[in-house]
Amino acid sequence: MAVSNIYNHFDHKDCLFREVLSPLLNAFNKMLEEHNSDEDMELYMSAPDRYREKMVQEFMSLTRTYRAELKLLLLLSGGSSLESFREEVVRRQTEVGKVYLERFRKKYPQFKAEVSPLFVKLSSTWWMIIFTEIIANEELTEQEIERALSEYIAFGTAGWTELMRG
Repeated sequence: MAVSNIYNHFDHKDCLFREVLSPLLNAFNKMLEEHNSDEDMELYMSAPDRYREKMVQEFMSLTRTYRAELKLLLLLSGGSSLESFREEVVRRQTEVGKVYLERFRKKYPQFKAEVSPLFVKLSSTWWMIIFTEIIANEELTEQEIERALSEYIAFGTAGWTELMRG
């Protein structure tokens, strides 16, 4: 297929762009859903070390598998229908996070689980900034990325645990 003929299969270049990124978008959405699942909540409460390890491995797998696509999506999507992807993820994750905290409060009434909506949004924003920073810095080794993610997740889970205690 000649390059000039590829548009015969797509209505416009944005459709092609979305098609190229569809495996990443599906994987990203799946990861976000699992992160907010009852299973992950249970793992977080019963085995925090395993939870942190699982989180690191999920993010490492996503960056390993889709690094080029993540760069396109997070840094080079201006002018496309995905140019607001980061903001949309933050918005969606903020809403999902509020629901997650409500479920957490019901399941574990001994914990406070009353966190301001602004803090939930800030937490979602931090994740997107960290993810973007990792993708933007191609000179980072896998070991450096894994260490930074591990440190951030340890920092974050300790902070969330403290917040939940009230």
